Amino acid sequence: VLRATMSVVSGSTVLHIIDQARSPTWKPNDLDIYAPLDGAGRVASYLIDVEHYSWKGLQESSYESDHSGFKAVIHLSKGDQQIDVIQSVTTSALYPLPFFWSTHVMNYFTADMFCVVYPTYTLQGRGLLNPVVLVSKRYPSIRTLQVIGKYQTRGYDFRIYPYA
Repeated sequence: VLRATMSVVSGSTVLHIIDQARSPTWKPNDLDIYAPLDGAGRVASYLIDVEHYSWKGLQESSYESDHSGFKAVIHLSKGDQQIDVIQSVTTSALYPLPFFWSTHVMNYFTADMFCVVYPTYTLQGRGLLNPVVLVSKRYPSIRTLQVIGKYQTRGYDFRIYPYA
């Protein structure tokens, strides 16, 4: 389904797979599939019809997330497994990735390959905070502070500048 819809898997699941130094200490909460504008419905239909996931809801983009490159998130589950299908605002499934809050989760894989966007930092357990999520380009928002804390407990360290 990834190849047929030109979708990618990104977020904490990909980080968990590629960063073997820290992955034994934590588990991702869900699987995030990023789909092009016209492919999210097809991905969700496949997961519901073929893989027997259940529809748990739709979160449409709000004003705050309008700067995140996605239009909607389809929440699915099967038992204790959670999948979010994130619909891009463009025909590229990759469009939302540069809007992520930190570089260490900007990695992705397709049906045929994977990409570690900042390999040196990521594999050293470091992330650069994205200026898009900083208040006045200097301070993390409350939501960003929450996810920073979550990833610090997983062994990651964060910087605002690459040379800091």
